[in-house]
Amino acid sequence: MTTDPARDNPLGDTREQTLEQHRHIRQLAERLGDAADLVQLLQRLQEFRSAAVLHFGDEEAPEGFFEVVRSRAGRHLDKLQHLEREHQAFLGEIDGLAERARAVLAGPVAELLRLAGELARQLNDHEARENELLLDALYLDLGEES
Repeated sequence: MTTDPARDNPLGDTREQTLEQHRHIRQLAERLGDAADLVQLLQRLQEFRSAAVLHFGDEEAPEGFFEVVRSRAGRHLDKLQHLEREHQAFLGEIDGLAERARAVLAGPVAELLRLAGELARQLNDHEARENELLLDALYLDLGEES
């Protein structure tokens, strides 16, 4: 007769699954701090938020980690309630940070990019006028031929 380890030790399975999710969430959180620019930050925030929603949902599910602790170790009820509130706060902070990053990209960064584009156009026009002058002066006024 074979036995299913998950059935023999459902708490062990829950523990290992939760620990693995925590490792993954910590890795994603570390990547948030390493974002090189706002576009990358927004991508990483979205990736983190998607994983966090699933992870928090698993923990808070009727048969999830929090319920297991709540039903078998009630002395941790205050800690669980605090952690649940933190879940919502973290999601709100992630959303707020993403909103601010998008606003910067749409506002000051977009304006800087527009100004840089205008400067590039002006520089190109300037160089084109110099080329026209050079060719006109060399060939018509100075009589040089190539």
